[in-house]
Amino acid sequence: MQFADDFNSFLKDVVNLPQGRLDQLGGRVDVLYGAIKKDSTYGALVTGKIPQGSWAHRTIIKPKDGLEYDADFLLCVDENDDWAGDKAQYIEKLYWALGGAGYQGKCTRKTRCVRVQYANDSHIDIVPYVDTSIGQRIVNKSTGEWEDTNPEGFTDWMKKRDDWTSKNFRKVVRLMKYIRDNHGGFQGTRSIILTTLLGQRVNQVTSIIDPSAYGDVPKALEKIVSDLDDWLWPLTSMPTVEDPSSPGTSFNHRWSEESFQHFQRRVHTISSEITDALKEEDRDESARKWRIVLGDKFKSTSGESKSSSPFISTAAAGASLGRSGRAG
Repeated sequence: MQFADDFNSFLKDVVNLPQGRLDQLGGRVDVLYGAIKKDSTYGALVTGKIPQGSWAHRTIIKPKDGLEYDADFLLCVDENDDWAGDKAQYIEKLYWALGGAGYQGKCTRKTRCVRVQYANDSHIDIVPYVDTSIGQRIVNKSTGEWEDTNPEGFTDWMKKRDDWTSKNFRKVVRLMKYIRDNHGGFQGTRSIILTTLLGQRVNQVTSIIDPSAYGDVPKALEKIVSDLDDWLWPLTSMPTVEDPSSPGTSFNHRWSEESFQHFQRRVHTISSEITDALKEEDRDESARKWRIVLGDKFKSTSGESKSSSPFISTAAAGASLGRSGRAG
């Protein structure tokens, strides 16, 4: 059974990051941006900011207890000819600008960004997005080279898939991130890879031929995850996951063969469990089966309420929790 209304309640009450925390995030970004604009060195280069990753895609979820949520934004800056021989200065000077604005001790230099940490809550990754003679680029501090990225293109790619699925694609992404973070066993699969693989399985032709295929959240979840399983299961090694908005750019530096294999096995199991729950005609039994997938916090309006979720914790030892965006 579908429990469409109960899925919407589950998303609102359990999965989604509350609006108040989203508003707080936006406020923090504005304060950071204002502080950078005031810096004597960096401020003159700054031309704007662009949300990136889960924040831009509207797929941020409430973090598991003891963990934090994160957000990225691109800091649009003009190219500085003085840094042509040392592109890492775009990150280095940003780090010092934030330190001078009162964030000393809260900032960390990362490969493509400066991270600002908020105590026991969240972090924000600020990615310099440089207007160069060859187009907009981010810098890899480790290699000293430009990297191509198209954040607005990825957001547009997401929007198309949300439109094709009656506004259910983003909800499916949130649900799969929730399953991953709480009991999915594929924590080594980063959010950008999970989102891309799910989105690649969304088919506009399907939405035209059979509009009901993505007609509500549970049906969209079943269809997209089933199609992902059909594609993943025959693979014998990790596929190349290309940025759909930037051909030739791969996300594979954020994955490993071991993480892929865990993901492949768990998607195969989860897909079967979702299909079984959706096709079950007995309401109480269907609710029980949905709780195997989603956990005991999934409540049906008239189904049984006792625990039915033998959660499987098969994540690889040491696998890291998935993160959004490309900023790390």
